[in-house]
Amino acid sequence: MHTLEQVSAFVAVYEQGSYSSAARKLKKSRTTVREHVVAYEDLLGYSLFVIEGRKAIPTEKAEHLYHRAKLVEKQNRSLFVQSQALYESNVHNITIYYDVITPLSLITYIEKRVTGYNSDIVINWKHRTRQEAMDKLQEGECDIAIMPYRGQLFAEKEVTWKAIKPIQVGCFSGVDSPLALIDDLKLENLMLDTQYITENFATLKLNFTSIQVSPKMHTVSNNDLLCELVKQSGWTIMPRHYMTSYVERGEVVELKLKELGSNVSFGLNAFYCYGKAEVEVFGLILEWIEEWGGF
Repeated sequence: MHTLEQVSAFVAVYEQGSYSSAARKLKKSRTTVREHVVAYEDLLGYSLFVIEGRKAIPTEKAEHLYHRAKLVEKQNRSLFVQSQALYESNVHNITIYYDVITPLSLITYIEKRVTGYNSDIVINWKHRTRQEAMDKLQEGECDIAIMPYRGQLFAEKEVTWKAIKPIQVGCFSGVDSPLALIDDLKLENLMLDTQYITENFATLKLNFTSIQVSPKMHTVSNNDLLCELVKQSGWTIMPRHYMTSYVERGEVVELKLKELGSNVSFGLNAFYCYGKAEVEVFGLILEWIEEWGGF
């Protein structure tokens, strides 16, 4: 019978493409990882990888075996998290990472519900990038991460998620911008001016490539700074909920483009590790995130 260490080593080498990279991921020596894979191959009676230089190329049999092995690994991790959760059933401190475009109404709603559930629980809200959030989820330093949806079926890390209501976005510029004076505004007009974009938007791909319009694009990590820059020149695509106060104060205007329409939106997801929802308070938070009514 195979061991979980053998299965994990096989999956890591398959995904990383080499024994050295798999060893770094598993935080074990290359020799140990290699020994686990060889022992697994001996048990199976066939080779799983062909070595070409420093690369480990999966065999045809490994290709067929991988997905089931991956499922076993996920279930093992879920079992471990759940078993730990039963031991640490009394949660006193919760850390939630969030992207800068996360609606403040969602954050305050969760804060209110958790306080009503148990006023002694301390919640730490930390603004982080998606990559930082995913890493810290797996390292156990983050409990839930509210991050933009990338448009992919699977997350880049071994985590799961629940979808949050779509966030409506629009194009904005300063009130004195030449763009605001164009009656029949088109995307080609935007391409000729500076576009300001948030750091997370700039690093996301797939369905977010559509918001990277101008070749003259400036990346800004702070939303308030981005808005101050847009008031002076250029334009941006931002969530409407964030820009409402600027529009009401007459500092920026929303640009109307027929090519984009008025219902452009993107999704947010609440990411968490397998088994986390089995802990009562985290399960409740995820339910509250789903039931959040929006703006």
